[in-house]
Order: sequence, then structure tokens, then C-alpha cells
Amino acid sequence: MKLKKVFFNIILFCLMVAALTVLGASILTTITYEMHVDVDFPHYVRENIPLLLISLILVFGIFAFLKSKDVFTSKKMIGFALVFCIAYCLMLILVIKPQPVNDSKTLDDIINAFMAGDYSSLTQKGGYLFIWPFQLGYVYFGQLVCSIFGTGNYLAWDILQLVSIVITVDLIYKMTWEMFEDREICGIMALMSAGCLFFYNYVTYIYGDILSMAPQTLALYFMILYMKRDKVRYGLLSGIFIAIAVMLKTNCEIAVIALIMMVLLHTVREHKLANTVGRDVKRTIVIIAAMLVMVFGIKTAVNTHYCALTGLEEIPAGSPSVSHIAMGLQESDLEDGWYNGYNYRVFDENDYDTDKTKEAAITEIKRRLALFTEHPLYGGRFLARKFLTQWADPVCISTHNLDLVSRHVDDQPAFCKSLVFGKTNSILRWIMNVFMTFCYFGIVVYLFNVLEKGEVSDSEMLILILIFGGIMFHEFWEGSSRYAMRYYVYWLPFAAFGIRETLDMISKKLKR
Repeated sequence: MKLKKVFFNIILFCLMVAALTVLGASILTTITYEMHVDVDFPHYVRENIPLLLISLILVFGIFAFLKSKDVFTSKKMIGFALVFCIAYCLMLILVIKPQPVNDSKTLDDIINAFMAGDYSSLTQKGGYLFIWPFQLGYVYFGQLVCSIFGTGNYLAWDILQLVSIVITVDLIYKMTWEMFEDREICGIMALMSAGCLFFYNYVTYIYGDILSMAPQTLALYFMILYMKRDKVRYGLLSGIFIAIAVMLKTNCEIAVIALIMMVLLHTVREHKLANTVGRDVKRTIVIIAAMLVMVFGIKTAVNTHYCALTGLEEIPAGSPSVSHIAMGLQESDLEDGWYNGYNYRVFDENDYDTDKTKEAAITEIKRRLALFTEHPLYGGRFLARKFLTQWADPVCISTHNLDLVSRHVDDQPAFCKSLVFGKTNSILRWIMNVFMTFCYFGIVVYLFNVLEKGEVSDSEMLILILIFGGIMFHEFWEGSSRYAMRYYVYWLPFAAFGIRETLDMISKKLKR
């Protein structure tokens, strides 16, 4: 139990440092993107601090007023949150009429080619899936969607993504209840979810990021139920849904690690009697084994399916994952640690040989780490900047994405132009800008509270470990605030707790 507590405190302290850093950056600076360009190029600009402070005071005033009227204790708050989410996402879908872009477009073309029996992107040396075979799970899902709704039916894709977003928001509300069992915190979380425009904007981006969020959040929710209800079926359901999530987006493997860690840590509980330890160990082994079998089993099933279709004896190994890490440690003409094409180039330069590419990437990693060691100030600045460009981006590239996915529409209506490039876009960006500072303020208050108490439930710790894992992984992997977006939304329950604590403190002082 002492080791478990020490481990939890280390995670909490690291998250506190990260949250304070993002909070400070969100007050002093913000990040913007150039429109009418094809690449993700974040730019730091100075924050309008007086306007930000006025906006925050106004937001706190609104929340304090609603709290005084007991609005947050109503279960209707989640209904409001979901209606707002659906209305906003549908507005984007109907106004912008989004279509696939970049990798999303490449995969859409591949799915259509597979539907026509052309598997050359997988079987030919240098093809997209030959290089990135981990995308086969998403392609398989895409073929299922096309079989049901027809090829090129992007409205169907958008609606599926809307469903995934709605499920995610509803589950985060349910997780908030399971973590804190406080209806007021749940209500605050529901209202705060209206500020997650960065998340809702991605309803227009047809890719695995959003589609994987619902099954991943279901996996987290069922694991929380397992730890609270002590029912094995919840643990097994968690394994089923995280396997689906990994099939759609391999980044969800971070959640697999978090789930397994919490199953193990949950087994170590002070109140367990000696005669139940054997039963708990058996349960833990069953759940972890089942989860791993399902995660690797669904990948094997997809690979076997495409081997049978293409006649390949095995799926190509593709570019090694270390090439992403090597790229994530490099300087770039755009933003250091972000995508610069290295992972493609190094595989091509080594004649698409996975082992040789792995050796070259490891050599590059060692070179960069040696440089960081020899010049610690340079290394520190590099890693700090990379952290902030991902985690202190209030829009998570979502406004730039709206630009990309709307370009296929000629003679756009005035409202669409305003939404993507004009005043409406500026208003949305400011809402997200204020939301980030407001949200991280609540997170800092929450983390300070639990560090002071020295206690945190297993349910809370599951999500905190996931967020910590996301921070650590993407500090060395290819950088992008789009990747940080999937963890940002999981901060909501903790931010809501911190905002409630702050409102209580303000209320007490006013009464005095």
C-alpha cells in the first residue's frame, strides 16, 4: 500500500507541474494557425490578459449565479449539454459539408480501392499501407461503413462521429458521478462540456481520432464500474471496447496500459481480507489476459482477413515505431518535434527494410539524446516548447482543420466563411481560449486538493494515469495538439471538482 501511495503521489505531482505550466502559458500566451495553408503550423502570440481576466470573471460570475440557484444539482444539465453538443456538431456538418483531407483522404481512397478489389497500397512496396500497416483496422472499419452506407457517403461518416462524440460526453458525465458521487460536480462538468468546441470541431475530420473515443471511453467507464462494483463482467466489457478502440486508433494502446496498471493496483487494497486475496488475483489474471487476447486478437483477425484477400503470407512489417520517436526529437521548419516527413524519408532511404530503418532511427534517437545531454538548456527548451505547443493549444488545431475540410465547397455562403475565417471563427477561438484557462484553473485546484489530502480513489487514478501516459508518450512521439485533444476532454471531471471548490470558497468569503 505504501508503494501504491508513493506511485500515486509521483503521478499527481507530475500532473500538477504539467497543469501549472499549461495554466501559466494560457494566461501569458496563446497559439494560432495560419489559414489557407496545407500544414499544421502553430504560432505563439501574446495573450490579451486584461480581456482574458474580464472574461474569466464573467464566467465565474455565471457559474456562481447558477450555483446559487441550485441549477447544477439538476440531472437536466446533462440533457442541456448533449443537446448543445448535437446542435453545434450538426451545424458544422450541414454548413461545412466536410470531406476527407490529408491522411484521411488517403485512407478514404484506399478504402474505396479495397472495395473495388485493388489492394496495391498494401501489396506494393512503398504503398501507404505497406509503410503503415497499423491502419488496416481503420480500413476494415471503413469497408464495413461503405458496405452499409455506400462509398463516398461522408454524411454517414459525420453522423457516426457525432454519435461517438455524444456517447463520450455522456460517459464522462457518468464517470464524474462514479468518481465523486456529487450531483453538483456533475452539473458543473455538464455545463463545462459546452466549452469543448475543440473536440466538437473534429466531427468534421473523418479519421480514427473521434471514432475511437466512444469505445475507449466505454472501456474506461466499465473499468471504473469493475473497480467499484467488483463484477468481473465489467472488466471483460472494458477489454472488448478497448480492443475496438485500438483497432480504430492505435494510440488507444496508451489506454490499454492504463487499464492494466489500474487492474493490478486495484488488487492491492488495504481493506482486503486474507481469504479473498486468492480470488482477487485470479480475477485480475483473467481480466488482464482477456483484455490482451482481445486487443491482439482483433489485430490478428484483421491481418488474417487481408492476408486471405491479397494472397500475402504475412502483413508487411512497415516503418518501425521508433521512426516516429526519432522524428519527435528533431528540429523542424514548422514546429520542433512535430511532423516533418522523417518517418517516410528514413524508410525510403533504407529501401523499405524495417530492420535497417529501425537501426537508423535508433541511431538518430541516440544522437539527439546525446545532444540534449551535452546541452541541457537546449534540451530543456526543446522539450518544454514541444510540451506547450501540444498541451497549451486551446483549439487543438481544430480551427485550422475547419479550413482544410471546407475547401472543396465553391462559393461558400457568408456564414460558412465567417465560421471558418471571419468573426464567428474569432468568437469560437476566444471561447476555447478562455475555456482552457478556466478548465486548467479548476484542474490545479483539484490536484492541490488531492495532494493535500493524500488520497485519491482508484476511479480517479485510472483517468489520471491515462492523462499522464498521454503526456509522456507524446513528449517523445510525433507531436501534435490534435493528439492531446483526446486527453484534454478527460480533464473535465477534475476541472469541475476544482471549480466547485473555488465557488464554495468564494461563497463562504462573501457570507463572512
